Amino acid sequence: MKKSIRILAVIALVLAVVGIARTNPAWADAFTGLQKAAQPSGLDLVNSNAAQPMSIIVTGSGSYLIGGVCRFDTTYIATDIKNQVDAEVPIAHSQMVPFTGADDLYYPGCHIVHYKQDKVVDVADEDDGDWKVCFGKRPDIDLVIYYYDYLDTPPDGTEVWTKLPTTVEGEYSCAPAIHTGVYMPAGRVIKDSFAYEYIQGVWVKPPPKGSVQPPPYYTEITRTGTKGVGGICSVEALYKVEQLSDDVFVEFPIEDNLIVTFPDNGDQIYFPGCHVLHYEKTVVQEHMGNEKGVWTICFAAPPGKKMTIYYYESMIHIDDHENITPPWTALPTTTENGFACAPAEYTGVYVPAAQ
Repeated sequence: MKKSIRILAVIALVLAVVGIARTNPAWADAFTGLQKAAQPSGLDLVNSNAAQPMSIIVTGSGSYLIGGVCRFDTTYIATDIKNQVDAEVPIAHSQMVPFTGADDLYYPGCHIVHYKQDKVVDVADEDDGDWKVCFGKRPDIDLVIYYYDYLDTPPDGTEVWTKLPTTVEGEYSCAPAIHTGVYMPAGRVIKDSFAYEYIQGVWVKPPPKGSVQPPPYYTEITRTGTKGVGGICSVEALYKVEQLSDDVFVEFPIEDNLIVTFPDNGDQIYFPGCHVLHYEKTVVQEHMGNEKGVWTICFAAPPGKKMTIYYYESMIHIDDHENITPPWTALPTTTENGFACAPAEYTGVYVPAAQ
């Protein structure tokens, strides 16, 4: 049965976990890195508040990273063309566009506008150049790219998500981007991508048990042990005192956490991540010291990559700006047996990154 689009707001995730009916829900994911890229000549920065600009005007051939959300590649043949590319924040309009694909649609995406002779065109002329949009891929998710027309009045009067031919190019999944519109990644967790168990200090893959389902997107930890979360991460908690607990959610890049500055150091950050909330006597704690316990978070590690796990502090899962403490901070990370692991002593959002 096809999955309907899932509401970006993280509260929908919590409601789904406790059994409230989901109406037109949507997971959010950018699957993209904040990797530094040399910007070719002909690039005008519209907004440069973050390490990568959230909006750019492109007038020359090259490869551009936009707001940590997508990469835009273009080769211009004609001389009277240009593009505006935005990391699509806010995403309220896209949430209203019907999605009927079998995948999960991951917000946010990128908005691309084509110009010829300073006039917006619905579809770029392929004789004038070549255009691609790319989103960072992950080893545990099959990724495809969709788009919809973003003109005030689409030719047929109806906006709808359209699936694009998607190819893997190194660390990215890419698709043609000749339309003026919004482009967004979609996909699904590969069934077997995190079907591992932590047994006597070693990650092992259990014998086949038929159809493998990913772990839930939310879990509560109330005693020493290890739990997987949504096929995205696992958290091991070793409690040394009583009345401790943890909530762990899959965390997607919503409008709030996209404002958190990521170091411009060549690492490529991969969403989704996991949000860990530490509790003592049912009260959320900013930091848990070694005298109370030991916490470790692990993510699947792409082969041959130098992995680093980052976090930023966030005291509540349904984030607002007052509860986010930037920037992203690198943690000491070890990679072994296909997993990258780091201490998770802070209440906050954790994500893997690689070079």
